[in-house]
Amino acid sequence: MMVAAAADRNKEPILRVLQQYVDPGQPGVQVLEVASGSGQHAVHFAQALPNVLWQPSDVDQRCLDRNPAWGLRDTALLQEFAEASGLRLERMVDMPANNKCLIFRKQ
Repeated sequence: MMVAAAADRNKEPILRVLQQYVDPGQPGVQVLEVASGSGQHAVHFAQALPNVLWQPSDVDQRCLDRNPAWGLRDTALLQEFAEASGLRLERMVDMPANNKCLIFRKQ
């Protein structure tokens, strides 16, 4: 299994953010993770939030969490794509290791 050090550093801070938005008593919550990389977050969050259907995604399996230049860097572009799909940026939270957690909701 591929392991990404940044994913390990970020999994608990991201989980704390998600727990602010996910009601553990609400069934069928759906979450899309963009640029999931190794899938470590999906595994960790699925265990912690069993009522959530976690949908990991990544563009190219050969390019997982190995080159610091890879990844989604332009949050404005992501926001533009999200808005075109009926989502709005609700919150951006700084994470360890110069990462961000962006919370989008359906409009």
